[in-house]
Amino acid sequence: MATTTMLAKADETVEHAARIEHVSKSFATPGGPQLVLDDISLDVAPGEFVTLLGASGCGKSTLLNLVAGLDRPSAGTITTDGRPALMFQEHALFPWLSAGKNIELALKLRGVPKPERHERAEELLELVRLKGAHGKRVHELSGGMRQRV
Repeated sequence: MATTTMLAKADETVEHAARIEHVSKSFATPGGPQLVLDDISLDVAPGEFVTLLGASGCGKSTLLNLVAGLDRPSAGTITTDGRPALMFQEHALFPWLSAGKNIELALKLRGVPKPERHERAEELLELVRLKGAHGKRVHELSGGMRQRV
């Protein structure tokens, strides 16, 4: 995996949407620890698009899980300018709930008080161009709409 470094003039402050510094990750296996990521460093500027390419099993998803906070690195640090969002390839929606109720459930699990959930779900749906989809069931949504929910 390539290392990207941002350079700035001495009088400029570099802002980062994400900074990955000397990150390593290993997993315990019956044969001992398996090193998956080894000393990865990467800076991502706000608004910058980054693509991770590599063979199956090389650590792309592991790195994304670390940045999203779903796992912790074995070594190194990851800092972000906020809370990263992660979109899965397959939707993870409960089919018996509407689009809005799926979002409200996620908000409940994050500790958002009940009176705020419906309005916040509406705001989030509008943010991803799904205004009016609150009451739609999962089977009524296209694949792209399901991912955005």
